[in-house]
Amino acid sequence: MAAPNVQSVQNGDVPDLNAIKGVLFDIDGTLTCSDPLHFKAFQDILVEVGFQNGQPIDETFFRQHISGRHNPEIAADLFPDWPEEKRTAFYEEKEQRFRDMAGSKLQRMPGLTEFLAWLEGRSLRKAAVTNAPKDNTLLMLSALHLDTYFEAVVLGEECARAKPHPDPYQQALQLLGVQPHEAIVIEDSPAGELVSDF
Repeated sequence: MAAPNVQSVQNGDVPDLNAIKGVLFDIDGTLTCSDPLHFKAFQDILVEVGFQNGQPIDETFFRQHISGRHNPEIAADLFPDWPEEKRTAFYEEKEQRFRDMAGSKLQRMPGLTEFLAWLEGRSLRKAAVTNAPKDNTLLMLSALHLDTYFEAVVLGEECARAKPHPDPYQQALQLLGVQPHEAIVIEDSPAGELVSDF
């Protein structure tokens, strides 16, 4: 899969920080720990629709088949025989359940406030890049008091292809006016790691 040559930090490697002009953040799992709420919403609704004969999914299944992925792809994989309208209704209901829980429960990840201040002090450009639906994104950024922090917010659902394809990151780089080698991606999910692992 072709992807921009964004700086990748792995196994303790540190990129040349003097060359960095922009930071691209995933939202779920990097700015806030939202996975437990997504897991609960998926677990409950999947039991209700009889997935796996009504047996609850576990966290391993969630991480391998759901976490960080785009809703249409998740629904198509879980329910290949369902018509598109039924899949869409399923994931829209799941996202509403997430939002119902998230508004009062989301908190910034430990150390995030200080890290964001550090970035601000260095005048680095900042974008949020997410596969989360727009309503979730707006709710999470607002709940974290980050709704005006990022110069750009790129939604996978508004790109030709969502993560793990590079399109959302390429759009963020373009909006920030930053070259790929001048950016760092902060990700946590397998879908994000695939695109940011160059």
